[in-house]
Amino acid sequence: MVWSSTYAEDGLMARRLAGFLHGEKFTAAYNAGKSTGSWGTTELRWRVFVACWAAGHAKLLPGDFVECGVNRGGISRAVIEYTDFSNLDKKFYLLDTYCGVPPRMKRSAADVVFDYSECYDDVRKTFSQFPNVRIIRGEVPETLPIVDSDKIAYLSIDMNCVEPEIAAAKFFWDKVSPSGVIVLDDYCYSEDYTLQHKAFDEFAKSRGAEVLPLPTGQGLIVKP
Repeated sequence: MVWSSTYAEDGLMARRLAGFLHGEKFTAAYNAGKSTGSWGTTELRWRVFVACWAAGHAKLLPGDFVECGVNRGGISRAVIEYTDFSNLDKKFYLLDTYCGVPPRMKRSAADVVFDYSECYDDVRKTFSQFPNVRIIRGEVPETLPIVDSDKIAYLSIDMNCVEPEIAAAKFFWDKVSPSGVIVLDDYCYSEDYTLQHKAFDEFAKSRGAEVLPLPTGQGLIVKP
């Protein structure tokens, strides 16, 4: 199916062939993610599709999946649906405080007001049906060593705060498989994320890589 339409969601407006946003497979994945209540009444299909595409690529590579910054689990739930994760010989580690940005880190957090609330029990319920999903509660970077995987194929980073985001990227980089994907959710979303933008440019350059900026506001790093 080829759909040409004006896309106007999540700060992005474009007239493109956007049939991929309406296909049966992605629609089921998106609806699964949306059912968690992660993004309220907002629609962000293109941003979710980027994560699903990256995960679909990564599922063919050696290594597990990691998401740092989960909140209610909308994107990770969509990824699980899209990749049929239950039938993969992989683990999916979900790291978050499940109650927002820690107070001590707010000085380096994006200057954006987020409506975060306690959601740990809801997340446990959402993912209880998936035995290869591991929920890790606590602050990054302290919780990073709990991820006991030797190889990572997919890494999503979305903590709205430069300190834990760079710490996670540094911790996992050597474990990311060649051609593995790192999805940066807020890399160029707005000026509020300038700290992350500059820090990840420097991080990627120091490791012989480059961040691909996307009009969704995300960034992609494919490990050389």
